[in-house]
Amino acid sequence: MTNNLAESFNNWVLPLKSLPILDINDGIRVKSMASIAARKQDAQEWLSELCPAIEKKLKENLEVGRHWRVSRSDTYVYEVHCQKYNSMVNLETRFCSCGEWQLYSFPCSHALVVIQQHGSSPYLYVNELYKVEKYRETYSFPINPLPSISKPVHDFGRDAVILQPPLTRRPPGRPRKKRFRKRSEKTRVIKCGRCGKCEGHNRKSCTAPI
Repeated sequence: MTNNLAESFNNWVLPLKSLPILDINDGIRVKSMASIAARKQDAQEWLSELCPAIEKKLKENLEVGRHWRVSRSDTYVYEVHCQKYNSMVNLETRFCSCGEWQLYSFPCSHALVVIQQHGSSPYLYVNELYKVEKYRETYSFPINPLPSISKPVHDFGRDAVILQPPLTRRPPGRPRKKRFRKRSEKTRVIKCGRCGKCEGHNRKSCTAPI
């Protein structure tokens, strides 16, 4: 079991770790805002159907199985004869006996060889999440800049609604200092040392006749 995601995040925020907590939060916000904007800009320049890294992986998988032999079993079922073992591929259910296609939702080398033999396009068998369109959708929502509270931005339109603070009045009397107790909390019962009764008084304030 690996913890690569946490390690990657720790590396990413390493320069911020010595700052106060509020500055760390603001630093993460700024880094995230810049990262989303950069990825959105990069994605606008991509012309392929798949993301560049996925496109490269597709070509590598195609190259691996270039010399493998394929035998047809049924309309969508094939057997791939590799150098060391054979694999069964079902294009209709997107299944390969090696397990890689089901695990990553991306055609393995066996599946790509079969897809070529079947006369189909590999892009039809790649999960939508690997495509540029979904990548652009992911980073289409930017993080808006956050002005300093000491320097607010006053740029209100004609129809803007300015929210005013509520009209409040200090209630009469001294403010309550005693906290509200939970129902489950048990209060200590004061027992008088003079009369022996539990009526909320002590020996000093006891007025019972003896």
